[in-house]
Amino acid sequence: MSIQIKIFIFIVLILSPFMVLAEDLSQKLSGYILLQVEQNGEAWYVSPEDRMRYFLGRPADAFDLMRRQGLGITNVNLEKIPIGIRGTEETDTDGDGLGDSFEEAIGTDKYKKDSDSDGFDDLHEVQNGYNFLGEGAAPIDMEFSKNAIGKIFLQVENKGEAWYVNPRDNKRYFLGRPADAFQIMRDLGLGISNFDLDEISAVTPSFLLSDLEKDIYSLINEERRKRGLQFLKWNNDLAVTARRHSNNLSLENSKFTGFGVSCDYPLIHHEGFYGGIYNSERLASDGIYYFSKTGENIALLSGVAHKISFWEGNGIKEKIEECQITRSAWDQEIKDAIHETEDEAQKIEMLKKEIEKRKNEFQKSVMVNIVESVWLTRESLAMKTVDGWMNSDGHRKNILEGDFDETGIGVSYINGYFISTQIFIKRADCGFKNGVCCEKEGYYPYCYIPLECNQKDICL
Repeated sequence: MSIQIKIFIFIVLILSPFMVLAEDLSQKLSGYILLQVEQNGEAWYVSPEDRMRYFLGRPADAFDLMRRQGLGITNVNLEKIPIGIRGTEETDTDGDGLGDSFEEAIGTDKYKKDSDSDGFDDLHEVQNGYNFLGEGAAPIDMEFSKNAIGKIFLQVENKGEAWYVNPRDNKRYFLGRPADAFQIMRDLGLGISNFDLDEISAVTPSFLLSDLEKDIYSLINEERRKRGLQFLKWNNDLAVTARRHSNNLSLENSKFTGFGVSCDYPLIHHEGFYGGIYNSERLASDGIYYFSKTGENIALLSGVAHKISFWEGNGIKEKIEECQITRSAWDQEIKDAIHETEDEAQKIEMLKKEIEKRKNEFQKSVMVNIVESVWLTRESLAMKTVDGWMNSDGHRKNILEGDFDETGIGVSYINGYFISTQIFIKRADCGFKNGVCCEKEGYYPYCYIPLECNQKDICL
């Protein structure tokens, strides 16, 4: 199922002061980590590449995002940027105040306080700008450092270690473990009001996807409660499989969706390229066999509306209107083609061709000027997702199936779109792969086809 929110188009013939201020602020804060002082200190990163802000979320989310924003750099160029030191709780074998992974990243000896044996320990030399691997001063290049402000670098000649160049002191800080990286980001963050933060366009939502998953879960159970059905128990195993399918779909969509373009072509489908074509096969590939019945719902929802500016007659409005027509037609065509085909290999081949078609067409899109982006709240996204399912016969049937007793939900995000996968099962106590054989009076022990009960009463 695909739910879409149309782009709102506003014709702006003269750039307003608001737009100029917004551009100035995003430029001024480019590369900064911002902390919402009027909220709960939520952290955002303003990318120097596109001057858009990215939500950092939890430590693991922040670490992953910062690495995805990273640029490859050689050790020679990295050494041109002075090093900043922050506290860490990681192992420090030689007790010199520098963590082991930090020392591996800069090339010092984690078993020796004074790596170059010059009478000064490594920490002293790093803090004071000396060469910690030889004589004299460190090979700092302040002009190079100035151009690196706010960027994240990955050491391509090492193990891909990540560094963040802080705009406030022009020093690079090591982003070691997720928890360390998250703490460094928060320590180096700059407080900002909600009013000023809203002036900088966001590329990512301001909430955790796991919270959206739980909101959808609660609304699903509310629909069942209204009809006297048992609540579905949350199953983390199912959620992992669901997230993997959503993430795979997001990876596909990264090739033909984007911000600031006249048209993109989002696509979702039940059929998978990894771990099995269908939901039951993906569950099996994840070692989940304890069910006698399963179902799956998927949804794609646009979570942001853009206000764009353009000159009358430059063709942008027409391109966007044509985009809506093309997308609707393509979505219906591939849906019908998949539905009419029973051959699994043929379905996969159809999807591969469809992906290639959308990717090629996306390359023809032109850039547009986004003036403002308005995001749906987490609660609105959850409601729209469930409402969409409840208004679709097949999805509604899964939600209200009385036999189902457990579920897991996985949500992913890509370029303004939220992709949700919900898996339902009826848990089985016996008869599944590697489970005990089922027993019934008057019958031999049995398993679900095609499994057989062995001499140890195990289904294989």
